[in-house]
Amino acid sequence: MQEKQDQEDLFRQQWVHWQPRIYAFIRTVIFSRADAEDLLQEVAEVLWRKIDSFEPGTRFDQWAFGVARNKMLNFQKKKARERVRFSDSLEEILTDEAAASLDKNPAMLDSLEACVEKLPAQHRDLLRRRYEPQATGRSVATALGRSEAAISRTLNAIYGLLLACIEMDVEITPTERSQ
Repeated sequence: MQEKQDQEDLFRQQWVHWQPRIYAFIRTVIFSRADAEDLLQEVAEVLWRKIDSFEPGTRFDQWAFGVARNKMLNFQKKKARERVRFSDSLEEILTDEAAASLDKNPAMLDSLEACVEKLPAQHRDLLRRRYEPQATGRSVATALGRSEAAISRTLNAIYGLLLACIEMDVEITPTERSQ
């Protein structure tokens, strides 16, 4: 009984330590915050159910990231029916690179979220519309009464603003082209 309690205590300690990085890992591939939070809960549930298979002294992070990776790939396969998606091999490459990038700069996701919040409301709305499930450039253009080319140019300008904000921590000011 005490051994089981010790194992549960170790699990809780490790989960509290690694959960923010696992969430950041999920968010590098899953744009929707709600979907990412749901996946994080699913990862926690799987890990908790399989707590007996975790060996104290082994790398909890590798175990947890492996479960998260599998959950993300399954999520993407389910979403494949809703919209165009990457091939399985490309998704695996992106997932692996996302995991590697977290070691380089774990604060990047926080920076991205902060930079998105600095965008003008109309730009945040455009990003939200474009990344809704089943959304396409054409569907967004139709909904906004603009051409696909105009939507594409505006999104590219927004991506440039976000990249500059993340890399140089500069204030975002809309330009004529990005409005």
